[in-house]
Amino acid sequence: MNTLQGFWRLARPFWTSSEKVPALLLLAATILMNLGLVGVNILNNFWNLNFYNALQALDYDAFLISGGQFILLQVALTTFTVAAFHFQQKLTIRWLRWSITNTLQDWLKDQRYLLLQLDSPETDNPDQRVADDIDMFIVISLKLGLGLMTALVSLFSFLNILWNASGLVTIPFGTESLVIPGLLVWVVLLYSIAGTGGAFWLGRALPGLNFLQQRREADFRFSLMRLREHAESIAQYRGEKAEMLTFASRLEAALQNFWELVKKQKIVLGYSTFYMRTATVIPMFIMAPQFFAGAFPLGRLTQISAAFGEVHEAMAYLVRVFPQIAEWKSVVDRLTSFQNRLDALSSNSGVNIHHQPHAFEIKKLNLWLPDGGKTLLRDFSLQLTPGDSLLIRAPSGFGKSTMIRAVCGLWKHASGSAAYDTENALILAQKPYFPLGRLRDILWYPQIADADNDPALSHALQRFELGHLIEQLDSETDWSKKLSIGEQQRCSFVRAVLRKPKILFLDESTSALDENAETLCYRHLKEELPDTILISIGHRASLEQFHSRILELDKDTNALSLASREALA
Repeated sequence: MNTLQGFWRLARPFWTSSEKVPALLLLAATILMNLGLVGVNILNNFWNLNFYNALQALDYDAFLISGGQFILLQVALTTFTVAAFHFQQKLTIRWLRWSITNTLQDWLKDQRYLLLQLDSPETDNPDQRVADDIDMFIVISLKLGLGLMTALVSLFSFLNILWNASGLVTIPFGTESLVIPGLLVWVVLLYSIAGTGGAFWLGRALPGLNFLQQRREADFRFSLMRLREHAESIAQYRGEKAEMLTFASRLEAALQNFWELVKKQKIVLGYSTFYMRTATVIPMFIMAPQFFAGAFPLGRLTQISAAFGEVHEAMAYLVRVFPQIAEWKSVVDRLTSFQNRLDALSSNSGVNIHHQPHAFEIKKLNLWLPDGGKTLLRDFSLQLTPGDSLLIRAPSGFGKSTMIRAVCGLWKHASGSAAYDTENALILAQKPYFPLGRLRDILWYPQIADADNDPALSHALQRFELGHLIEQLDSETDWSKKLSIGEQQRCSFVRAVLRKPKILFLDESTSALDENAETLCYRHLKEELPDTILISIGHRASLEQFHSRILELDKDTNALSLASREALA
């Protein structure tokens, strides 16, 4: 029941969205094509009756007519099969596009992608949830749903044939013959129920093993991705053996679980194979006495056998697709868990942030670590005006970067309020982010690059001693690997000058620069952005000259002190 509730929670937004009308039309067309396939199977069942009767009667004309009917049935079967595939795939693409786009928007909304990493590290591989699980959810859901519908229609269509045919079966009872109404129906129902129940019981562990397999395979892929991202650092440490141990450990965990999955699947496969194959001869043995007594012709026997097979196939549908049901359940559980994590992030409070265009103000800011951790900051207040600059200094682990995260709404384990120009605030991190693409696009990120602004871009590059990059603005490469960390940090200053924020946070943003380069960057920054409020985190004494106020931790009293640079001097 929980899985069905999870399925409806994941599927309902699409089927109630603006896509619902074309989606419902495609679903209706797919259902009609599948019903057409059932109709062809029913006609094919009666074709068996006429064809084998013609063979038994040596009626050549009837045989030729049956041959023509067979060709028409195959044409109809092909047409409905291709059409059903076409409409189902169009529906899949439309649903997939909407679901991935909607999930990406939810993931990116309010920096949830970062909050998920900070507050819910146990959420494994969210990128896989978006890239793989949504695809599997939609494909398997449609396949199972349409398959179940087709199975039910086939079941009730062929049950009528079996019910009527059961009157041909007589059981000797003394001097009388006993006819059990619907005997063949009861036999196939009991046989199918017993087989389905056995398959479910034997495969009850498959959903959990599938869930775990997906996680362990994703962990293995993630470790491989980490090697590619940090190849230079690993090479510098000569950490190949340590990395290989990690790979081997995660690979072994995935393979061990995979083997447990294989052992369970072997049991289910062996049981279902025997179960499905034996069903084809059961009606033959039940009808054999009357057939050999001449009670009905060969065509009737083959028709009844085929109808029995169709009913059994429909009843055994859950047995045949049980591995997919197990996989579908694990996919639903993973996506539901991922959605729950996103929703939980939305419910967190954090700092109450207000838009205020001409100043920067913090009131009664409190910071603490998650899960009942220690308090980092208590009842801190601050007010800055345009042109002010603040340097924050404190020992490592005090929470300097966490303070900036909280003020920017990226740390939810906080309380208090902050007011500033939220639309014109920018953070320069210690390790700048360089997306893929042209260097011009990277320097204007996240804004759209405009070639008309190349003079301003070239001027900024020259001021921060990056003039050698001007000729490479249209080059596409992995710039995060090509540029040194010092060049990357200077590029982040170019971004700041181009964007001209009202509030600029600098979180150890010159840590890779020497003092001369750091002085150059701050001097040009102050010249280019004289009215911007600067809030810097750093340890060097050389930074004091560029800040009018300094905030630091008193190591003896473990309290914050705020003073002007002149007062400290």
